[in-house]
Amino acid sequence: MSYETQIKNLLNNQSMPESQLLSIRMPPSTVNQIDELASELDRTRSELITVFINGGISELVRQLEEKDNNNKEEDIIEARDNEESPRYFLLNTNYNNSESDHFTMLENGEASAFYGNWKKNIKNLKENDVVFLYHSGHGICGYGYADKELIIRDHNGNKEQWYARKLHNFVSDFKVITAKVCKDITKSNLIFRKTMVPLTKEQGKAIITKINESIK
Repeated sequence: MSYETQIKNLLNNQSMPESQLLSIRMPPSTVNQIDELASELDRTRSELITVFINGGISELVRQLEEKDNNNKEEDIIEARDNEESPRYFLLNTNYNNSESDHFTMLENGEASAFYGNWKKNIKNLKENDVVFLYHSGHGICGYGYADKELIIRDHNGNKEQWYARKLHNFVSDFKVITAKVCKDITKSNLIFRKTMVPLTKEQGKAIITKINESIK
């Protein structure tokens, strides 16, 4: 939902989505401004802050994506023959840009990327590489072991812009592993927003252990 739509819903007294408790500290002047607006609109502080935070997130993501577009090469993994197998990767399913692509990956049990340099990440996967599927705003929602065959399809009428690999032994029936949990169990600041990022063997094994615990 766009920031503009959220503001309109706020002004039109639409109900807010389900929320979780989050304690934050802000300057008194900012709190006063929020209280003034909340009083005028007959809404709560929490409702206004939620909308403002969502808007800030959207703008930050937009600027980060713009920055990434100027440094596309940094987003490409390489296929080195001398690397120990399996390797571990975190793949963002692109849910924010295409819900259908996200659900297709889960339904087919596959890793996919589309267009430009991003699809090269799928091409450069090696057989039995471990790929974790990450749902933006939620967490890791599936994983499996990459097939040796690269699948190339058309995407939305664009010829051969969809690169995919089947993920063998695909698992998705577990409690989603959130960004915070991932950081806690790997003891590292992982990057979740990029299309695909490499993980160390220790990070990958820690995530698999956590997934197995949630299945039991």
